[in-house]
Amino acid sequence: MTAAASTRSTERKQSSLQAARSALTREHIMAAAEVIFAEQGFANTRMQDIARGAEVSLTTLYQSFPGKDELYRAVLIARDEQMLEEVMAEVQPLLQAPGTVEHILRLMEGHLRFLLNHPNYLKMQLQEGRVWYHSAAQPSLDEQLMWARGLAAMEQVFAWGISADLFVPGNVADHSRMLMAIEQARFANWMAAGMADEQADVIAQIQADFVRQFCRPGVAAKLLSVDGIGLNPNAIERIRAIGT
Repeated sequence: MTAAASTRSTERKQSSLQAARSALTREHIMAAAEVIFAEQGFANTRMQDIARGAEVSLTTLYQSFPGKDELYRAVLIARDEQMLEEVMAEVQPLLQAPGTVEHILRLMEGHLRFLLNHPNYLKMQLQEGRVWYHSAAQPSLDEQLMWARGLAAMEQVFAWGISADLFVPGNVADHSRMLMAIEQARFANWMAAGMADEQADVIAQIQADFVRQFCRPGVAAKLLSVDGIGLNPNAIERIRAIGT
């Protein structure tokens, strides 16, 4: 190897190492920022707070993120991507051919459980009091594309259920947005109550909400308890058996 080639190889290695260090630093900062944004809210959080929480200098923080808004969006987008990839990988087989309403309720669990397992991310989503999919939330292009992908999957499910005469007829886009609003309200109540309810109970509540709101009366009667408050034990067992 010539001296020039050796120099280029060394420079490439150094550049690769620097990129890896920068990526690790960004991830570390984002992890700290997620906690602080969740605890203090966007408006009350200062970049100094995040630098202190991440144990980095302000110089390092600003080298990684030009400002608070960019950091806030980066945290949300990273979690959005993680949720979409993890959930879609889990539910894709069921999404192609749901089969029954129980399959749909099983589909919902992956998405709901991810949010419950990441309470800081969920709190960031809820703090601003905006509808998740709405333009008032001022989503970035990346966020808009991910929301569109998620909504498309939901619309696919509703189109299947309506055609199978299991769901009440209606505009699938409206149904999808209504379901997101129901989930948002349930999660907000869970947060406001100190996250005391078990995750399984929160998921079951939202599943029962889904059945009451979107299933035809005869279908709903077979899935809900006699009082209509929650799912009946047989339905719960059928859902649990799917994918096991």
